[in-house]
Amino acid sequence: QVSQNELDWFHQDSETQMKKWQQEKKENRENLKALRGTAKKHSDTNERYLKTIDDKEKQYNVCLNTFLETSNKFANDKGKLEELIKKSQADSQECEKRAVKAEVSVLQTWKETEIWKLQGTIAKAEGNLRILKALS
Repeated sequence: QVSQNELDWFHQDSETQMKKWQQEKKENRENLKALRGTAKKHSDTNERYLKTIDDKEKQYNVCLNTFLETSNKFANDKGKLEELIKKSQADSQECEKRAVKAEVSVLQTWKETEIWKLQGTIAKAEGNLRILKALS
């Protein structure tokens, strides 16, 4: 009878232990299910972030390429404009030289004309003096 009591106690303990383990097993399954759900959410979020990063990187590369093309174009245009400025400055200096030469030429012509007029006036005056001397 003592053995029977011990056996009953053993069965009760083992049933209690079994129920405890079954409860733990159920809780562990629920926790595992919850963790799998969380892992799935994190995985999905990670995928979205990776896709977003890829999209942003593509946009960045497009913008970078556009910037580089524009920068190169402006650098080329700047070089061309600098060359045109140098050429224009050289042309301007040449025009100034020609303008000065033309002005000098005009002044020389005016001087020669005035000298010629003065020589004509002198010749008339000398002629008038000769006439006056001849008359006196």
